[in-house]
Amino acid sequence: MRRAARRDSNEPALVEAARAIGLKVFYTSELGDLLVQFGSVTELWEVKTETGKLTETQARMRQAGLRARLVRTVDDVLNARREMVGRAG
Repeated sequence: MRRAARRDSNEPALVEAARAIGLKVFYTSELGDLLVQFGSVTELWEVKTETGKLTETQARMRQAGLRARLVRTVDDVLNARREMVGRAG
């Protein structure tokens, strides 16, 4: 079971300021399941079962332009690694 993350008291003001100047800010608990890195390439991964659907928040993030790689199978992981190696090279 996940516990709610403790937030710093200045976070709401900083998030508001960042959003006010056009930055896209999402709380990490809303982002995805995994932060994956290979060399200099870092990706956010959302893990779903074969039939799993994005949550409303995840769908909104995609509409806002923030992408998390959708990973459903081991083949997806292998393909992701190939792409990440290509981008890191």
